Formats: sequence, structure tokens, C-alpha cells
Amino acid sequence: MIKLIASDIDGTLVPDGTDQIDKGIYDVIRRMKRHNIVFAGASGRQYVSMRKLFMPVMDDIYYITDNGSVLRDKNQVYTCHVIDRRELFEMIRDARRLEDCDIMLCGVDKAYCEEESEMFYWMKDSYKFDISVVGDFETNLHDDIVKMSIYHKDNAEAIVDEWFTKKWKDHFTIASAGIMWMDIVYPEATKGKTLMQLQEILGITREETMVFGDNLNDIEMLMAAEESYAIGSARQEVRDAAKHVALPLSESGVLKAITEYLDSEGLG
Repeated sequence: MIKLIASDIDGTLVPDGTDQIDKGIYDVIRRMKRHNIVFAGASGRQYVSMRKLFMPVMDDIYYITDNGSVLRDKNQVYTCHVIDRRELFEMIRDARRLEDCDIMLCGVDKAYCEEESEMFYWMKDSYKFDISVVGDFETNLHDDIVKMSIYHKDNAEAIVDEWFTKKWKDHFTIASAGIMWMDIVYPEATKGKTLMQLQEILGITREETMVFGDNLNDIEMLMAAEESYAIGSARQEVRDAAKHVALPLSESGVLKAITEYLDSEGLG
């Protein structure tokens, strides 16, 4: 029987960069809780943004945030992978050379950028991030950073892969989180590894886990679950990696797949 269900957020449960979640998910999470099935949101988003998204059930779920760098619930942080300051600032200097790209840095509770760019307002107004403009990172940043993100309005993966990825891939995991984002975390801080840490904490096995995703940064997480689902609108690489293909986001694929499972097990 499934005891843990984890889902990516952007592109899987909500359209990228919005808070337009199918509110039926709240009742499904409550239904899961009645039968001792745990729900975990797994996202590149920060904790504050995810709590707002899951407001009606925010105290009842686990949070895999910042692409796997932080694992927490309402009471405590279980794991947190802070990027070495020297490496961080060297990556920032490299990222500034990428044409038409912007940089966002994420601490455990707050995000930072250097100027009031298009990206800043999108994160603040659409993603509902707690984000501040600090000016020059190397001069004014004091928080510990768990994730660095490189943003481009429509071509982040190709631009970052030209040379930045080659330089840093042996030290960090650099993964696409959609056409606009490349997320950079330590290799031990991916969604998949953090999901496995949550399984260990809860005493839940791979065979008792169900996972949903749509993008490259979800593949390792899919591998950590016996019942792995790519939603119908997922990248082909994700569909190839998953055991099942659910309906697309536009048809509430995650919600319907979980509901079908609960119904099949007689878990009303």
C-alpha cells in the first residue's frame, strides 16, 4: 500500500509561475491524512511560496524546497545544504557573463536578487516569493544560500549549457526547472535524494511511494518511487523514465491519479 505521495509543483500541479492550483487537491490531501498517507510537495520554490500555495493544509504536509536543498515540515528543518561561499561567488561572477540572464539566490526562508528586474517582480507577484533586492551580492549578501537559480525569459537551458554547465557540473547538480530556469544545488541536495531522506525519516520504502513530475529535475525523484508518474504534458525524457503517464496538468492529472488510487483501495 502507498504510504507517501510526493509531487513536483510548477508544470505538474500548477502552471509555471502561478498560484492556480486545483483546489480539489486540499480535500485529497485531507483524505490521504485520514488513511495515514503522507503528502510532500517537491519544488524549486521556497518554503514561504509553497505554504501559501497549500494554505488550507499547510500544516499537514512535508516540504522539499529549493529543488531538494531543504527538507522541512511546519515544525523543523530536517536537512539543509548550504553552498560554500567561495564557490557561490565564483559561480555568480560566471553567471553574470551569460547574456540576458538574471540570478536569484535562495536562503532557507528568503530569496535575493541584485536589482528590480522582470524576474524580481515575477517571483514577488506570481510565485509569491519572499524576495529582496540587495544590490551587489558579494558586498551585501549575509544569508546562507541553499540554491542558485539562473533565469532567462525563454532559453535558460541552452544558454547555461553552452559553457557554464561544463565548468561546474562536477561540483554541482545543474538541472532545468523549465525553459526559464536552471537550478544549481549540491549533488546531495536533489529532489530525489531528499525524498529518499524523507522515506528514511518516516520508515517508508520505495515500494510504498508514489511520485509525480514533469521536468528533468524530477527524474531522480521518480526513480525513488515504485509508482512513478509523468504527467501527460511532461518532457519526453520524464515520460520515458516514469512507470506511468497521468493526464496532463490542464486535466488535473495528479489529482485524478491520486483519487483513482484511493478509490481503488477503498480509502474513502
